[in-house]
This record gives sequence, structure tokens and C-alpha cells, in this order.
Amino acid sequence: MILIRALLLVFNVAVVAYLIYRILQIQKTDHPYKTWIILISIFLLLLPATMLMGLVRPSVVYGLLYPIAIGVHLYLIRNS
Repeated sequence: MILIRALLLVFNVAVVAYLIYRILQIQKTDHPYKTWIILISIFLLLLPATMLMGLVRPSVVYGLLYPIAIGVHLYLIRNS
């Protein structure tokens, strides 16, 4: 169980680092939807912090939808 938690933590750190890297790359381009992409990326980065502060309650739905939302977002901005 400890190994699974450690792997999950490493995966989350890698995803957050890649998302920040992509935000910085998109900021330098002249993409027409640059503002929307950056706002959605920042929202996805701040969502876990709101859960830790108690604004959003952790649930099974959140646990299933958040990784899907991150994955879809990264997939959609891969060539931006």
C-alpha cells in the first residue's frame, strides 16, 4: 500500500510539473485560445488546494473525474 501511495505521489508531481511547463510554453506562443488554456490549467492546478482547504469535499466522483480532466486537458493542449 505504501508503494502505491508513493507511485501516486510521484505521478502527481510529474503531471503538475508538466502542466506548469506547458503553461509556460503556451504563454510564449500566439495561440488564439491562449487565455482559455492558461485559465483552465490554473484552475486544474488550484483544484486540489481547494480540497485541502475544505472548499471542495473529497469524494469518489472527484477522485475519478479529476485525473480524467487533467488527462483530457493535457491531450488537447499537446500540440498548442
